Amino acid sequence: MARFQVGFEERPQVLTKDIGAKGNTALARLEDKGLTVVTGLTRYFAGAIGVMARQPHIREFCPKDATSERYESEASTERFLKSKGGLAMFLLLSQVVEDARSFSGRLDGYAWTELAPCKELPDHPIASIYRIGEHATGKGLSRDFVQTVVSATHAHYAPEAGIGLQVWKSNFAVKVYQDVGFEIQPNPDETLKLRPTLDANAENGLVPDTRLFMAYDSSLFDQ
Repeated sequence: MARFQVGFEERPQVLTKDIGAKGNTALARLEDKGLTVVTGLTRYFAGAIGVMARQPHIREFCPKDATSERYESEASTERFLKSKGGLAMFLLLSQVVEDARSFSGRLDGYAWTELAPCKELPDHPIASIYRIGEHATGKGLSRDFVQTVVSATHAHYAPEAGIGLQVWKSNFAVKVYQDVGFEIQPNPDETLKLRPTLDANAENGLVPDTRLFMAYDSSLFDQ
């Protein structure tokens, strides 16, 4: 079903407007703001992700990104790319410079989708993760970036598969996901849990929060 990329790419591929009506519209709005979305992860941008993953607002809700489990180093990133049958990586870039020999730009966000079903989302086997860097926050980019990734995943990597995500209830991104079309799913175990926090006043570095499971139904791609 899913056809994900494994390992580093020599050069990322610029995403074009062949990802459905919703995706095309979202991508066009990003382009109007000077943003480019590319797929595939190079070693150069792996390093940029490693730096961005250490930003406080990302570490608050997504601490694993900056660890050896994911993007701490080039070696850990390469291992992560090969896990679970590969990932579809998406980079949100500005100030892109491209010629026949090189491709560079400033990383303003990153996302990935993967075949990672969980028991809470049995009908939505494609997991999705989205991050916006601190330089790009507050500019109205999140919704269009999420929609672009969802639509491109459906169009190019996992057609006909529902897409899910997990998020902490206190994360402001919940509203963004709902605006795109993700719906909170019933969870019998929707109880307060403890998550790590950067809040220096938190007892033992933990705060109570609730884990939400959200789903984007495959039927939405045709609307």
